[in-house]
Amino acid sequence: MEIKVVKEEKNELEFELIGEDSTLPEILVHKLNQMPEVDFAAYKIEHPLVGSPKIFLRTKKGSPTTAINKAVEALTTEIAEFRESISKFKA
Repeated sequence: MEIKVVKEEKNELEFELIGEDSTLPEILVHKLNQMPEVDFAAYKIEHPLVGSPKIFLRTKKGSPTTAINKAVEALTTEIAEFRESISKFKA
């Protein structure tokens, strides 16, 4: 996955996920907006067939990169828990 930083400031970050669809941005933005240190997170895709999602993030405190890392860690834990739960089902 290629990430292109569009804008980077102290409390703001805008980046593009080259070649991705809306799946990853949707869950990442949802998790970011649940975090108290995040002021605003959203994404947009100019055109669903040819565009790549751009994620916008503004934090109240701390760096946006730290917030993203924290969100990814939380999602990783949730997915691992889901994997463990689903593995208990018999095929």
